[in-house]
Amino acid sequence: MTVPGGLGALRVTDLARVVPARAVPPPPPGAVYRPDGGTERALDLARRAGHPVARVRALAATLDALDPRTRRSVVDPLGRITTGPSGGRARVRPLEVGGAPARQTDATTCGSAVLALLAAAGDPVLALWLATGLSPGEAAAAVPPPRADGAARFRALQQEVKQRTNRAALGPLPWPAALGTPPWGAARTARYADARYAERVVVGARSEQVVRSALVAAARGVPVPLFTGGDLALGIATAVPRHVVLLTDADAPARRCRVYEPSSGTVHDLDAAHLLVGARSPAVRRALGGWPHVCWALLPAGRQGWRAPTRGARMEVAATSVERAESSGEESR
Repeated sequence: MTVPGGLGALRVTDLARVVPARAVPPPPPGAVYRPDGGTERALDLARRAGHPVARVRALAATLDALDPRTRRSVVDPLGRITTGPSGGRARVRPLEVGGAPARQTDATTCGSAVLALLAAAGDPVLALWLATGLSPGEAAAAVPPPRADGAARFRALQQEVKQRTNRAALGPLPWPAALGTPPWGAARTARYADARYAERVVVGARSEQVVRSALVAAARGVPVPLFTGGDLALGIATAVPRHVVLLTDADAPARRCRVYEPSSGTVHDLDAAHLLVGARSPAVRRALGGWPHVCWALLPAGRQGWRAPTRGARMEVAATSVERAESSGEESR
């Protein structure tokens, strides 16, 4: 079904115009969250993510034992350190997790893939597990090249994240699995080190303010999940959030930004000024998963401390990294 005439550009999120605007959260502090490739920054992120002192010390020893390529994938899962300005030309590069393409596992897990990588980027313990299957303190020599089963670990984490985002998303009822990830469930689950998130609709006069805040946060080292979609001109089913991507970082002086697109497992280098005009920019539209609009954003909204629980299976241990604010438990290791 398509809608002709002036209603064609209408999105369901445009209905938010009648709702009083919610304030945009203040930006995160600078020079704290951005990875620099060094061990100390990685350990600081692990502490901010809530890991106890003993585990952080063990992480330091394990990082020292990794080969350079694997170590980079742990301290910088999104490849932000090696990314530079592209001279004004959009470019695309693949992103890997544990030696496998960082792709969503099915048509409904774009949000899960984004939130899983967001958590890993802010938690080197989780990133270590995704890249190698190791826990801090274990010998790197135990992992045969090329870091086998990285795709399986990423797939398992996506499914765990999806369960958490969709649980009790409709009052006491779960969000339908076939509809992917609801923005409010994603905001409840999203974690980057000790940063927590709040969802904001991108609509009308608020659009530039929300997207500008997202770019500022990304420039300060805190990635921002973005929901994308269409409008009624493309059919009523497209006028709602249909896909999720991750604004990984931004370079204010160069006026560039980078977006991870999970269906292709790629990172797109874009002109930041064009982020809101996907309908008119083919490069931006590709980065938004083929959709023309950013319609919802998860913005950093303060920090929260928590204890890191430890459970039996490594996947379960790693998966809890995306739900620290909702979990507590006793250390068993």
